[in-house]
Amino acid sequence: MRRVKIVPCCFAVWAWAGSALGETGREGAAPSEVEGAPETAPEVQVVGRRRQHAQGFSREEVKGLAGALDDPMRAIEPLPGVTPTVSGVPYFFVRGAPPGDVGYLFDGVRLPALFHALGGPSVVHPGLVESVELYPGPYPIEHAGFAGGVVVARAAEPSPKLRAEASLRAIDSSALLDAPIDASTNVSLSGRYAYANPILHLFAPDMSVGYWDYQARITRRMSRKTTVALRGFGAHDALTELRDGERRTVYGVDFHRIDLRLLHLLERGSISLQGLVGSDRSSVRDGDVEVRDRSASLRVDAQYAASKTVRLHGGLRLGLDSYALELAKLDDASAAADYRRLYPARLDGAYGAYVGVELTPVAGVVVRPGVRADVYTSLGKAAVAVDPRVSAEYRVSKSLSIYTGLGIAHQPPASPVPTPGLAPTLGRGLQTGVQHSHGFRIRLPQQASFEATLYQSAIFDLSDSIGQARARDSDPGLREDARGTGASRGIELLLKRSLTRKLGGFVAYTLSRSDRFIGRVSAPSAYDRRHVLSAAVGYDWGHGFRSGARGSYYTGIPADVAYTEAARDPPRTSPYFRLDLRSEKRFSWGEQGWLSIVLEVVNATLNQEAVRASCSAHVCKERRIGPVTIPNLGIEAGF
Repeated sequence: MRRVKIVPCCFAVWAWAGSALGETGREGAAPSEVEGAPETAPEVQVVGRRRQHAQGFSREEVKGLAGALDDPMRAIEPLPGVTPTVSGVPYFFVRGAPPGDVGYLFDGVRLPALFHALGGPSVVHPGLVESVELYPGPYPIEHAGFAGGVVVARAAEPSPKLRAEASLRAIDSSALLDAPIDASTNVSLSGRYAYANPILHLFAPDMSVGYWDYQARITRRMSRKTTVALRGFGAHDALTELRDGERRTVYGVDFHRIDLRLLHLLERGSISLQGLVGSDRSSVRDGDVEVRDRSASLRVDAQYAASKTVRLHGGLRLGLDSYALELAKLDDASAAADYRRLYPARLDGAYGAYVGVELTPVAGVVVRPGVRADVYTSLGKAAVAVDPRVSAEYRVSKSLSIYTGLGIAHQPPASPVPTPGLAPTLGRGLQTGVQHSHGFRIRLPQQASFEATLYQSAIFDLSDSIGQARARDSDPGLREDARGTGASRGIELLLKRSLTRKLGGFVAYTLSRSDRFIGRVSAPSAYDRRHVLSAAVGYDWGHGFRSGARGSYYTGIPADVAYTEAARDPPRTSPYFRLDLRSEKRFSWGEQGWLSIVLEVVNATLNQEAVRASCSAHVCKERRIGPVTIPNLGIEAGF
């Protein structure tokens, strides 16, 4: 195994100090951590703890972010530490961790698929999302199973008044209804349906796409301290291609979740119980192979305020996944054997427990040590993970805060991108991520802020077929499933003023290096982009007019080389730039009614992108795609 040295950055002196970055809100959240929260909020009872420092956007900010297409999950793309794979494709490397090692959670539930086919919208209606936050690592101790970071979409609270939204676009439509039934019961329904084929056939007449999703929730307050919620959500995608007169499946997935929760408030804390069942399906090899996963899990989480300076939290989780493989349509015996080896029928288990402490020894200091232990089982094998983590924040002054974090996180082998049902077996064991970061945040005049973060991370026994592709090309002797080590380090800068203000925007810059060490090869990750720069601006012109723009620039990826010696510092593809534009006119009626006409264009500059390059001793040839341009003309309404 290649050794990767983890060197603490210069801010490590603050490893046992921290700060509360603002007043606590729902679940003890600091509104300053997700810009766009109201400057003044009604007083609420704090039943949780302050959330660990993160970067992200509120739902209202996402609506004004050009290029996000009103999609909270897609909105993380311009954040520091996030490296795009291909422009317009909503799968990202986060601090060097591949897409399959980054977790996406909706209200604490892992999403087995994130986006609809062809780079479509996320599988969760945006009206259900209060905010989206990126924890690039180390992430909070209550989460497990990701060697990289996590993206947390926090669900909006049930509305005390009747609320509805509808959106009509050229490729799909969506709607949401959030209705109080009585003083203690709320029901919400939402969904999306696509009809994109007429437009798709203009560009790809042999392709067809269909997708839909749904979400339903009923919440009942049984008493002043006890709330029960039942929720179901799921999605379907089918992308097909006409070949030789026969329609074949290119991408076909389904997933469904049913979630029952009980939350009970204690005098000095809370306890929650969650039961979850799910069903996933993926079609591969032109639809000849289907992989299915039926899952069930039980989770318990508790919080307790032992004193004004000590808060305890802990929990347990038990999970089972039953995988099945359907090969009836496959007439290739050799291929069938390969699929049985990759995705055998089996029963996998995941069992874990965690305990954490939030200490506030003096005003302006918050320290969060914690540890969790997880056991993973598959095909008679077991792997044990022990993950210690600590984060801290220290308020130096009213305007300056310093934060730091150090942790270990384990994950079973992962598919290249999150796909329902496609979970490899334990094989040669878990991936191990070691992460630490240190930074500061300064509050500037005019409600602006500036953040700078240094980070370093490594993932051992890394299963990353995407990021290690160039390394395997440089050494034909490597096995297809060979594991390696990934290492990343860099600096992240963010200057921001909330996009909900009359004039808002941000500038985000990441300078980083991400390497892969596998066999005899030492090479940059296939998607190592040294410089990633994003800048966005939004302006409210009054009278319901608002417009915005976002520019994205990043340097090229490593080229393919034919020999090992050149893999360490290969030539790179050309850099890429795109400009996204958004314009909205909103009409209002009554006290709360509104209707908006939205025009948005992703990659309005129609630039092509180099996605690969092959180099010999004398010449390099680039492969370009595009322009990948996404126009969107939509009508949105609600009250």
